[in-house]
Amino acid sequence: MENSPTPQGEKNLADQQSKDRINNGFWELIYGLGEFFGHLFRLDEDLDREGTIENIKNNKKMEGANVWLLVCSIMVASIGLDINSQAVIIGAMLISPLMSPILGVGLGIGINDRETLYISMRHFGIAIIIALTTSIFYFVISPYGEMTEQIEARTVPTFLDALVAVFGGLAGIVSSSRKDKSNAIPGVAIATALMPPLCVAGFGIANGNWSVFINSFYLFFLNSFFIALTTYFIVRLLRFPYTSYMSKREKQRTTFIITIFSIAIIIPSAFILYNVWRGLKQQEDITTFMNKEFTTDSRDYLSHKIVNRDTLNYIFIDYYSNEVESISDADIAYYQRRLGECGILNPRIIPRGTSNAEVLLDKELGKIQEKSNQELDEYAARVAEKDRKIRELELRADSIEKVVTLKAVVQEAKVFMPHLKDIDLVESKFDDVPILLIEWEDDLFNSKIDREKLMEFVKIKTKLDTLVVKGI
Repeated sequence: MENSPTPQGEKNLADQQSKDRINNGFWELIYGLGEFFGHLFRLDEDLDREGTIENIKNNKKMEGANVWLLVCSIMVASIGLDINSQAVIIGAMLISPLMSPILGVGLGIGINDRETLYISMRHFGIAIIIALTTSIFYFVISPYGEMTEQIEARTVPTFLDALVAVFGGLAGIVSSSRKDKSNAIPGVAIATALMPPLCVAGFGIANGNWSVFINSFYLFFLNSFFIALTTYFIVRLLRFPYTSYMSKREKQRTTFIITIFSIAIIIPSAFILYNVWRGLKQQEDITTFMNKEFTTDSRDYLSHKIVNRDTLNYIFIDYYSNEVESISDADIAYYQRRLGECGILNPRIIPRGTSNAEVLLDKELGKIQEKSNQELDEYAARVAEKDRKIRELELRADSIEKVVTLKAVVQEAKVFMPHLKDIDLVESKFDDVPILLIEWEDDLFNSKIDREKLMEFVKIKTKLDTLVVKGI
């Protein structure tokens, strides 16, 4: 019986059911993935809102033990900066209590608690004064007090410092909000590096270097702000309860004060971040330009340094050249105009080192050193080959000496033992004991006394310790 064709209506219905199943399966997959990642990244599990608020409020005050810890950590950090020891600086950051008032500021804004915000800000200011006073005192009396690599590293704020502060603050508040407190706070203190820039600010004041003070204090402020800002966002994300007030008017007043304070903090921070981004872009643009247009067949760009003075950007260009003449004024004017077209405001180029003999000498010394290393490798290979040939010759000499010695022994033995027909000395295949093979003209003379006498004679002549005698 032949199969009857499927009616068009049933076919359309089957197609629609397949589409519905595919559509439902797709959305079930999306829903399942959403549930999986939601559970994977959920923050409300093991959350302790009340305990977190209480813990931050209790630790935000800079008094008693916290003051002593702060003074000690600032002294240790200042010493570490002064002797250029990164390990000492890290140890100082581990004992620093600076994180607590910053978390208190973010918490106070997040839960709309004016009292917590005021207390945190006041004690944060006290902490800054104590830290600056301690670091200034140290660097005034320090026998060193020179600009070290660790100090200089805290005077150049970058956009990456802001990212470190954001994720460091995120780790700090997430760790603090758990019922089972983790050990993330010391790591956050190290990562965000709040203390070293504050100590460097004290170094700047102690040495009258206000540029160092401003840059390092700005870095400290930048880190502190983003830790507080991240704390605020996490507090709101986790829906920490707002502080209750006696009246609606009091609540509105507190909200207004906190809003104004937040705006006053955010606006300069946004401006600072913009300046950081612009500075990084400016450095990148200058480097790209110098590599592309300043470098020629006889001149290579090395590096540059920007110094801002009176709205002018002085760009010190370090380079080396094979030419004797310096860069002409026309070339400098051209480069300044091109940098201005690239977005550099008021550039003033100052070339340094037209015929940099030191760099050229370093390059030549590098070539000489490379050639010397190659020659040394070749010489070492030749010496190794000579040593191998010497060892072969020594082995041959030993063999020849043994043959000569054996012939002499045979001749001498036949003098006092005329019935000795033949004698030979061979190496054993199984051990290192030589074997003395002897043959007599008549077995009548093959006595034990003769064999022992012959063996002693051969041992003395060949300087052997052990010997086995066998007849042929």
